Amino acid sequence: MHERDILQDQIDYYRARAGEYDEWWFRHGRYDHGADFNARWHDETGTVEAALDEWLARQRPHNVLELACGTGLFTRRIAPRVGRLTCIDASPEVLEINRARVAATNVEYVEADLFEWRPRERYDAIFFSFWLSHVPDARFEAFWETIGSALAPNGAVYVIDSAYDPTSTAKNHVLPGRAAGVATRKLNDGREFRIVKVFWEPRLLADTLAGLGWRASIAQTASYFIYGEARQQSLA
Repeated sequence: MHERDILQDQIDYYRARAGEYDEWWFRHGRYDHGADFNARWHDETGTVEAALDEWLARQRPHNVLELACGTGLFTRRIAPRVGRLTCIDASPEVLEINRARVAATNVEYVEADLFEWRPRERYDAIFFSFWLSHVPDARFEAFWETIGSALAPNGAVYVIDSAYDPTSTAKNHVLPGRAAGVATRKLNDGREFRIVKVFWEPRLLADTLAGLGWRASIAQTASYFIYGEARQQSLA
């Protein structure tokens, strides 16, 4: 399957998954790995949520961009803390869920393929969760060039994404090797899709971004998540 076909499959997957996406975050259904693993998961989601809240309090951005905003699990945290928030996603289905969940007058929603989207303004901060892992290696540099063009002077990026752990995904998913770059995902009804899935380690991500002119500080929870800030070195 060519890269463009995988990227289209990825969009199709998240559109079809919209109504069941939150099962992953809340550890329901196929994502319920038992009390011990679920407790660890919820402890670590609390860690990354608190880290984002603290970062927003320090950064105090007014005009914020959220890429691949999904069903609003983080939009609901950002919107009350900023003056204006623009949320972009390729799936109208998740945008509808997000809009209903957040119900905030300071949020604007945009439906767009992020590999085709180009910014029309600059933002104080840019946030994306569980999106960077869906950016193919061949598009990584161009993606960060787009991010750079969307940042206001002294702006910053905040990233949350998946660490490599088999219990982070559904019980009927087979996690590929860390370097595979592509994964097969199933819906509750059994349909299968191929998606890009790149599992970044904090140091490698920071080093890779440094080579593109960014200074990044990336941490990792014990099992499930990486998270942290990136700034353009010339503006840091």
